[in-house]
Amino acid sequence: MMGSTNDESLTIDVDDDGSIIVHGDIDMAGGPVLEEAMLQREDLDVTAGAQPLVIDLDDVSFIDSSGLRSLLGASRRARGRGTDVVLRRVGPEVARLLDITGTTPQFVIESHRG
Repeated sequence: MMGSTNDESLTIDVDDDGSIIVHGDIDMAGGPVLEEAMLQREDLDVTAGAQPLVIDLDDVSFIDSSGLRSLLGASRRARGRGTDVVLRRVGPEVARLLDITGTTPQFVIESHRG
């Protein structure tokens, strides 16, 4: 893994394949950190062509509405580029929020946390 952005409650790693690996809570404090990492990845896609934005949520145990707003913004931007946001290893906390808010269809769910 390479590249890391730090915050008290959330850290981001970027895997060799370009996927964003999230560690910690996606909340009011962590949401902007994730947002910045997603925007940096999207900027790379502009030059490399539209690639799905893959976000690994294996180490996320909490997400609030501000975190969901960040993910939905990334999904909207991805669809505008003709691609998707892929959520990998989604835990029950994130799945529940997506279900309750009816936003699951905005994402490609690759896998659930095992």
